[in-house]
Amino acid sequence: MRSNESVTIELNSVSAGIERRRTVGRGLLVATLLLFCVEMFLHTDAFLHRFRSVFAAGRALDKVVHVEAHPPDLLILGNSRADNGFDPRTVQAQFDRSTVTRTFNMGLPGADTRVLAGVVDRLERSGAFGKGGVRQVVLSLDESLVQPVDSLGQEVFFANVPRMWADGQHRDALRAVFRLYGYSDNLRQLREPAVLERFIHAARRDVPPVGGAAAVHLGYRRGVGGLQDQQSVQLQEAESVQPPSAVNVSHLWRMLDLLASRGVQVAVVFPPLLNRNVLYLESDRPDAVPYSAIAAELQRRGIPVIVLDREVPRTPAEFVNPGHLNDRGAQRYSVLLGRALASIWHAGSGEEGPGSSGNRGP
Repeated sequence: MRSNESVTIELNSVSAGIERRRTVGRGLLVATLLLFCVEMFLHTDAFLHRFRSVFAAGRALDKVVHVEAHPPDLLILGNSRADNGFDPRTVQAQFDRSTVTRTFNMGLPGADTRVLAGVVDRLERSGAFGKGGVRQVVLSLDESLVQPVDSLGQEVFFANVPRMWADGQHRDALRAVFRLYGYSDNLRQLREPAVLERFIHAARRDVPPVGGAAAVHLGYRRGVGGLQDQQSVQLQEAESVQPPSAVNVSHLWRMLDLLASRGVQVAVVFPPLLNRNVLYLESDRPDAVPYSAIAAELQRRGIPVIVLDREVPRTPAEFVNPGHLNDRGAQRYSVLLGRALASIWHAGSGEEGPGSSGNRGP
């Protein structure tokens, strides 16, 4: 027969085990609640806008929120080649003041048509298009827009989730539903001391993104060294000859259809590159065939297509790297773009813009 002392020891051991399990259970519950709170925070605009100086998606949201609050007459859409390629103030200066009074650059570095279409959907829900809002859109169209190349995680926040499910992009849809998982690669950047330091500063006070808040330069950011590393530049150029994604092309047409349904005038401009033309203009190249088909469809839809110049190579002094303009180049091409748009939409004479031999159409 066991002594009372041994029975007491066993009871104490069982009690300690139960208490340990309770402690672990409470810890798991607290951890789950914390993760849930973080996940919910990622589903609000507050997170991205607060840390817009840290994450590219935050700077994108800064632009979107600005346009929702202050819809321009003319909106420039595109990726980084639009972001640092066209100065809205310079473009607007080419119009009669009575026709265009507000212009904004919605160039989103790293974005593809899934992201842009999602942004257009959001702006449409906010009533940004039509009377009293955006009446004209110019889309800066390069090859990467119709390729699934959004490397900055912006599709997690802006892409249309039901559309991703319908398109069979189940992993990307899941990433957008569970944003802590979907944005984890970008959140890992916080392991870098410089990024973590910016994150801490942004948590303590309001810090605008690199290049200034959306309202300061109307979305435009000067192209300077350091915004894109050389490896990214080389990768972007290498991937440019890849065929477009059928899903991304479908988003392009869906976006244009939505704008047309709201009575928005649309034009397409091909951004200038240093050493080549975009493949939409190279119909004699085998790898350009799918891009020529897109250009042909734009023409069939009656959408004006603007080629700012065809001469290659272009002036190196106007470029930060082979794919992106510096401010000097942006100012010159912004003048050309503004004049072409004013001629197309507001001249009323049917004349084409500057350099008409190569200014309209592929």
